[in-house]
Amino acid sequence: MVFSKLKELFLDILFPKVCVGCGKEERYLCVNCTLFMSEVEFSCPVCDKTELFGRRHNGCKAKNNPDGLVSFWNYEGLAKQLTLKSKYNSLIDIPKELADYGLLTIRENKHRFSEFTGFLFDEKTIISYVPLHKKSEIKRGFDQSKIAAEHLAKRINKEVVTLLKREKETKSQTKLNKEERFLNTKNAFSFTHNKGAEQVVLVDDVWTSGATARECTKTLKENGVKKVWILTLTKTS
Repeated sequence: MVFSKLKELFLDILFPKVCVGCGKEERYLCVNCTLFMSEVEFSCPVCDKTELFGRRHNGCKAKNNPDGLVSFWNYEGLAKQLTLKSKYNSLIDIPKELADYGLLTIRENKHRFSEFTGFLFDEKTIISYVPLHKKSEIKRGFDQSKIAAEHLAKRINKEVVTLLKREKETKSQTKLNKEERFLNTKNAFSFTHNKGAEQVVLVDDVWTSGATARECTKTLKENGVKKVWILTLTKTS
């Protein structure tokens, strides 16, 4: 822990944090530049049509699909720049900053997030995340979804539980079409046994087609989890 703190301090001195929006030093995203981040319209995690609170539509109760989906910002502009900068420059503070701003968004929009927060703060709910494959995590140096999940959990006095393992080193989803994305993630995850996991908030950095999150949800529900809400920092429109 002490070594980690010293390392962070050393890196901050050598490579000071600079806002991607205005160039101001101190954070990767300053408070003023958050005004240029567009909030996401909530949608059903199955059909992707608008749903005021992010719940799965009653008519979309396909087996083993997520029960809800909430995201903070559209995957564009500053949000996209920050996500890519974090992934490819090994900047672990970016998902932490985005998680903090996300919690601020929840506080400022209590009614909009009410269904999600009711689920999140339920004592039966466990916070987990969509894991990277071990090779990808070693190459990148960290798992951004895990970092975001741990930071969110710390802020609300909960712990993160690793429930899934990525068994298959999947291709990048970026250049795949919708059908290829679902085939790419099929059977990619295994369940890490944890008794008592009934309700899960599954954290990821970006929601695109939903293929990865749905495959994770399928694995969780096949192993006894009853309800799963997906929480992502960003979402493609």
